[in-house]
Amino acid sequence: MTDDTANTQTEDLTPPRIASPRRIVLGIAVVIVLAVGLTLLISRAAGFSEFVGVLRHADVSWLIVSLVAEVACWVGYAALIRLVVMMDGGLRLTAWHTTRLWLVSLGATRIVAPGGAGGIAVVYWALRRAGLRARTAAQRVLGLNMIVFSIFGILAFIAAVVTMVGFSSAVPLGLTLPWLIIVPAVAIVGSWLGAPARGDQLSDPGDGGWLRRVGAAVMSGVVATRVVLLHPRSHAGPIGAALVYWVGDVISLWAAMRSVGADVPLLGVALAYALGYVTLLVPLPTGGFGAIDAATTFALTALDIPLAEAFAGVVVWRALSFWLPTIPALFELARIRDLGRVMGGYTGGDEVPMESAAAE
Repeated sequence: MTDDTANTQTEDLTPPRIASPRRIVLGIAVVIVLAVGLTLLISRAAGFSEFVGVLRHADVSWLIVSLVAEVACWVGYAALIRLVVMMDGGLRLTAWHTTRLWLVSLGATRIVAPGGAGGIAVVYWALRRAGLRARTAAQRVLGLNMIVFSIFGILAFIAAVVTMVGFSSAVPLGLTLPWLIIVPAVAIVGSWLGAPARGDQLSDPGDGGWLRRVGAAVMSGVVATRVVLLHPRSHAGPIGAALVYWVGDVISLWAAMRSVGADVPLLGVALAYALGYVTLLVPLPTGGFGAIDAATTFALTALDIPLAEAFAGVVVWRALSFWLPTIPALFELARIRDLGRVMGGYTGGDEVPMESAAAE
């Protein structure tokens, strides 16, 4: 595989502009304004005194469960980054360097970075600094994101199916039916596009321009994701890490709801969580902050949870899932040049494309 940019990494030596001090400060300011505004708006609708009272009587034991589950979520995502990057003879990062890379990508999504694009950009940059060719680095980053969201869709589909067959009648049809339609449709299209002969053709950029190269990189991610899902035994690591990531976050939200006294079924929380998380796919600033909070809160009220309890539980969950890792994430983002020097010490692995495992 050839790549005209393999030996000319000038643009990749400089950290993405998202990591500039001005962007970081601006991003923090925007998040704080959104947080204060959202809290005042929803708590006023719920009854401010009632909302504060629910928070004041939160059960500490459930808060600990929520925190432990959230930590498991973080570990799962960091492990997923490491496992996807090293798939098929790829780059072997240490656990510490993987953790730093996860924090940097997380920090980039915390500031003005629509749809998580900041996190994708810094991981791509870090892999290029490690010596990977542009196409290979793009394959790894896009494959990572497609795998994680594929597992997300599968879990939402399973939760919807289990709910529909009668295990949790308290969950309304509006939280289940979309997943029963959308997930199979996406799976059929992705499987068709990523089939060996077709996938190989679509993932080959040939001599095309930048648009063709981008499309080929995306298709490489589709092919890799198809291979992972069709051969779960051979890719138990990435699949398991993605499961830990999603299940940990859902349990963290469920435990946060229990901490504020909301007696809500786990499946219902999972579907409300899924609906809220979809807003991350919308190109919004600050990693979807505000949209996720509001969407999850109102999805939870569909489970007959009072607005004050629903919002209080979401506030607790987001304090752990969003705010707690933000400080170290922004600290690492500010030190991104040091991470770049560290990544520059790697050799670039064996440069084996992820779709090499697609032979069936």
